Order: sequence, then C-alpha cells, then structure tokens
Amino acid sequence: MLLILQYIWFKNSYLLMEHDMIEKSEESLNKAIDNELFVRLKMLSIDISVQQKLKQEPDVKVLSREKINQSKDINASLQEGLFSFGAPCSIKRVDSLFQIRLKETIGFIPSHTIRFINISKKSKSSKFTIYAKVTEKQYIQVILNSPLESILRKAQFILYISALLVILIGIILITQLRSMLRENRFVSFIKEYTNSLAHDLKTPISGIFMSASQLASGIFEDKPESRQHYYQMCKDQSSKLLVTVDRILLVAKAEHSKIVPNITDTELKPYIDKIVDIRRQNNFRMKSVDLSTSFQSETMMGTFDPFLMENVLNNLIDNAVKYSNNSVKIEILCSIVSNKLQISVKDSGFGIAKNEQKHIFDNFERGSKMEGKGIDGFGIGLNYVNKVIKAHNGNISVKSEEGQGSEFIILLPLIK
Repeated sequence: MLLILQYIWFKNSYLLMEHDMIEKSEESLNKAIDNELFVRLKMLSIDISVQQKLKQEPDVKVLSREKINQSKDINASLQEGLFSFGAPCSIKRVDSLFQIRLKETIGFIPSHTIRFINISKKSKSSKFTIYAKVTEKQYIQVILNSPLESILRKAQFILYISALLVILIGIILITQLRSMLRENRFVSFIKEYTNSLAHDLKTPISGIFMSASQLASGIFEDKPESRQHYYQMCKDQSSKLLVTVDRILLVAKAEHSKIVPNITDTELKPYIDKIVDIRRQNNFRMKSVDLSTSFQSETMMGTFDPFLMENVLNNLIDNAVKYSNNSVKIEILCSIVSNKLQISVKDSGFGIAKNEQKHIFDNFERGSKMEGKGIDGFGIGLNYVNKVIKAHNGNISVKSEEGQGSEFIILLPLIK
C-alpha cells in the first residue's frame, strides 16, 4: 500500500514538473525572440521614432480598439520592418537567449532542437513541441528532446528521497517480517520446551515415586535382590533428574551472564578418568556404553576451568549416549596439536547430516532426524558447550556422517 502511494505521489510530481517545464519553455522562447529583436534594433541604431511611427499605423489602431496587446503588435510590426530592411531574426541568437532564459527559470537546459518553419507547416504533433511567432509567415519551432531524462534530472532530489523511502520501507518490512518469524519460532519453542521439560522431569520423578512406593510397602523385606533393584532405580532416576536440572540451570546462567572461566593447571588423565568413572556408575539411560580414554602422555597438563570443562565433557558424553542405539562406543582422545590441547569425543551413534552440522551449535537447534524418536532434549546443550569453549579462547568443531557416528574436537590454548 505504501509503495502504491509512493508511486502515485511520484507520478503526480512528474506530471506537474512536465507541465511546468513546457510552460516555462514556451515563455522563455517568446522572451528570447523579443530580446533578440531588441538586440537587432540596438545593432541597427534605429531611433525610437520608428516605433512611434509604427504605432500610428491604421492596423495598429484597429488592433488597439479590439483590445489586443499593443506591445505584441508593436514587436510583430518591428519584426516585419526589420525583415524588410534586411535584418531578419537570427536563429542562433534566439537559441542562445532561449538557453539563458531556461537556465534562469527552470535551473537547467533541456535537450532540444530549434528551427524556423513556414506557417503552413505549423502543427501540434506533440505536447513537447512549442511554437512562437516571428512574422506573419515565419515561426520558430522548438522540440524538447528526451523530456523524461530532462525532467528526471530536475527531479533528482525527489528521486533520491523516493528511493530512500522505498529502501526504508523495504528495510522496515523485512525487519518486521523477520521479527514476526522469530516471535512465531520462539512461541513454538516455548510450547515444545514446556512439553519436553515436563516430560524430562515427569519421567524420573515418576520412577522415583514408584520405586519409593514399592519399598515403603514392605513387600520386599524378605527379598533383598528386589529391594536392591528398586534402590538402584531410585538412584538412577535421581541422577537423571539432577542432570536435567543442572543442565537447565547452567544454560540459563550462560544466557543471562557472561561466562568467565577460572582457569587453572589441571593434570589431564586423573581429571578425565574421574569424569568417565562417574559416568559409568550413573548410566541412567540403561544402554550398553563402552567408554574409553586415550592420552598422548600420561602426564599431560591442561589449562582450563575444571568445573566448566566437566560440564562440557558430560554434555558431549550424554549426547553420544542419547543419540545412539542401545549400544554405543565412546572414545575420549587427548593430545597436543600445534601447542594446543586437543580433546576429541568420538562416538558410534546416529551421526549428523552434512547440511545440519553448521547449525548444531545454534540455540534451540536439533537435528531433523531426532524428531519423532522420543529423545529428550531442548537443543541448548551444544550452544552452551560452544559458549564455554569460546570463553576459554578455544574452538570446537565436528566431523560426522549419518549412520557413522560423530567426533567433536575441542582445541584449547595452553597457557604458560
């Protein structure tokens, strides 16, 4: 709608400028012919008495009685007289005076052709063709060439304003559209997040409640193996609930405050072995997990925040278990590459499609292959991992093929 109004406004402005140019060109031509006449009079030094004598001519008196402009009649008589004296109108001089007048009235000189024509050839072939009378049998014809170009040149300021308004309107519309899409996406995410969060919390809570109810009933007092099974179930479901809550809290903290790592020197092998041992003991996803480690050197040292890096590794390990079949192999490989600490977490899970790998570190992004599989998650874990690594001035990348597993590679600077 705004663009239509802009077009109507510009079209009307163009028509007004077109009419103004034609009108002022016609006035300028008549004025140029009059000025050229007086130039010839001055050149011939004709006394004013000639003009007075011409005023007394009978035809002039008749014209006067008919209330016709006498100055025009006088000029016409002077033109006829000078033509008879051998001093005809100069088309070059008229054109020169015409251009000067145009410059004064409209600010520029439009492209044009000018010539003498006989009265018999006078015809209004175009609205951009104007005529001015010199003598009874002689007219000057001016054709305004490329009027659109001339008008556009005059309307440069209006064109700039129009273009600027169109661009501004376009930017506003695009921004508004993107904002609406983001808002719709956010609303959709909130619904999915709420449902997923409710499911993630309800499942372990239900498991804990059921196990606690069975234990409280006393029916397993004489069945130590069954009782131990329910104790273990309570422990596993509590661990899952704790992991979910911790992940939500950590990501919420990362969203609302800058991550500032407390970097310390850490002996790598005991640090990672401890994380791996805890993961082995808390296999709440009930899958067959083969978790192993490998170190380039038994005495390798790293410089990072132990707490934050533990969250990173737990997240990557949990993803490897989560996005896999009932059996998964996970390797954590540590080495020094180009004076940087490299930690790789490699798994034999589902893998990630090539076209989705560049978005996996974005917030709320999950692979399309995960939809409908009933796998819990919000698409926020890897975004948090990326933020932690960036806070360490490091880098994280992924190598993956669908059906062949994934390898997340972390590079951290070694600070001495």
